[in-house]
Amino acid sequence: MNGKRTRVVLVHPPLKNVITAATPDYVDENRGHTPPMGLLYLQSAIEHSRHESVFLDADLEGWSHEEAARRALSYGPDIIGLQAMSFTMPDAYLVAKAAKAIDPEVATVIGGPHPTIYPRETAGLEAVDFAFAGEGEKNFIAFLDMFRDPVERTKVPGVACRAGEGEGEGGATTFNPAGLLRDIDGVHYPARRSSHYERYSSVLAAHNPVTVMITSRGCPFSCIFCNRMGRQYRYHSAGYVLGEIEEIIGLGIKEVFIHDDTFTLNRKRVVDICEGIISRGYRVSWEARTRADCVDEELLSLMKRAGCTRLSFGVESGSEKVLKRMNKDMDLKRVEDVFRWCRKEGITTLADFIFGNMDEEADDMEKTLDLVKRINPDYVQYSILSPYPDTPLYKLGVEKGILPGDVWAEFATDPLKKFSGPLWTQNFTEEELVRITARAYRAFYTRPSFIFRQLRKISSLEQFKNMARAATTILFS
Repeated sequence: MNGKRTRVVLVHPPLKNVITAATPDYVDENRGHTPPMGLLYLQSAIEHSRHESVFLDADLEGWSHEEAARRALSYGPDIIGLQAMSFTMPDAYLVAKAAKAIDPEVATVIGGPHPTIYPRETAGLEAVDFAFAGEGEKNFIAFLDMFRDPVERTKVPGVACRAGEGEGEGGATTFNPAGLLRDIDGVHYPARRSSHYERYSSVLAAHNPVTVMITSRGCPFSCIFCNRMGRQYRYHSAGYVLGEIEEIIGLGIKEVFIHDDTFTLNRKRVVDICEGIISRGYRVSWEARTRADCVDEELLSLMKRAGCTRLSFGVESGSEKVLKRMNKDMDLKRVEDVFRWCRKEGITTLADFIFGNMDEEADDMEKTLDLVKRINPDYVQYSILSPYPDTPLYKLGVEKGILPGDVWAEFATDPLKKFSGPLWTQNFTEEELVRITARAYRAFYTRPSFIFRQLRKISSLEQFKNMARAATTILFS
């Protein structure tokens, strides 16, 4: 271990070139800004080490890629660290290129889901010195400890780099796979105080600011369209979660979005969290993502009393045939019951559905629209099936020739080339799927009953303005 401190600037890039599937333009508009939790967990880990770090949210600030690079370099860093999903890789790479153009000596590191899937491809990019795969709270600190040693730093689990940084020949890259963290209670709370936490907001929030919590990692389910970055489910204890909520309340944050894949997977833990919120008198509103088969009427009632205001359910389809193709075991009668229970408790619901699924036909889509009418969610989100990298669906699409090749891997070698996320066009063209999705959105959000229901819920001028902007884009797009 080298005794010298390493100075890092972590940058959330300006999201100006996000790769999206061909969905209606208004779907991603007016959502506000929520904190990039991966970087804030990493910022906290560095703050608790002997090294130094600054966090910059260039997207929140509205900076250009060049401005983000200049701001980062003004702190005199040894390393500029960026996080990227595959969809945001172009923006992360543009910041890295801008930084290198100004100061070729600064080291650039890109971590997150994209380099976890494509570590060698990411490390092989001209403006990237290191790619970092997997969870970084422990391994990235080890990398900083070894940063002054050109050989030892390449041996840290999760690190990928070009040949010449360690072992390797020619244009090859070296990569050391990393395992998962076992005890995630050993991870420090994310460094919200190092961000402009008071400025994060959401169109769905009754009161801003908002923040995000991640109380568990991994997902044990096996839906073919999803990559959860590991099937091993790990969760924070109820005590850890309650401590983080207390810290959030102390910052004056009023609403929390729990971004677990399935928050209610461990029922006892959720009961302990909810009972802890109630017994401690915490006043906080929160929403979570879950599945209809992971909640019951009694649990929903307790969650409501503990401050749960919204739940997002991945229903995906109203066709049992399609659900089986997706490897999603879901009882549609149970779905109807759960939405009825939420309505009874006064919990706002959001239902997620996907069009263009494997073997899906027009009558399957009609079944989905019929189910939406029956469950009558407060909000609905329709998306078009897009084969994400490193999912069973993506691999099947390549094998069957539904996709023109390993397009995401090709993109990983050149993230600035013109590229859009592929759609599953087995039975419908891209244009047909976009038209179907747009029609479904308008049919749901222009119903008089929906508009009246939303007007009754508005509790602040800010919320009214947010909803008005969102409604305008739907009506006139």
